[in-house]
Amino acid sequence: MAERTANDLTRDYSSPPIPVLEIAERSGVNVIFEDFGGHSENVSGFCDFANARLYVNEFDLAERQSFTMAHELGHWLLHRDFYRSHPDEYPVLPRFSDPNREDPKEKEANKFAACLLVPERLLRPVKGAPVSSLASVFGVSRTMMEFRVKNIS
Repeated sequence: MAERTANDLTRDYSSPPIPVLEIAERSGVNVIFEDFGGHSENVSGFCDFANARLYVNEFDLAERQSFTMAHELGHWLLHRDFYRSHPDEYPVLPRFSDPNREDPKEKEANKFAACLLVPERLLRPVKGAPVSSLASVFGVSRTMMEFRVKNIS
């Protein structure tokens, strides 16, 4: 579901970087770049389901902000009904936690973000290029690109 949804949103783009802010806004959510005060060191972003807003840490690097937008957009598109019905279930996780170990919704939001920012159809023809070059072209972190290159089907 995550990959299919991301592919549907990026089908009209023929080259990177994917304009995640534009896609988010077209998907019915406003993106707010915010100073999280004392939480800025620990929080990259979160989704406000009640008010259709994605909050992104304004102090993060552009690559991190893109991933945060894509991840939270994944929650908005894939999990909105659940979290609106169960608001206490939506975690705002510390930046350095590993949500992939336990929470299937976090795993799905990460998968959505990876597929949105680095669509397989755009990566496959160039995946032999240096990872740092690919990361720069796609506007993502080197770590994220390493993961994507390693995990494309």
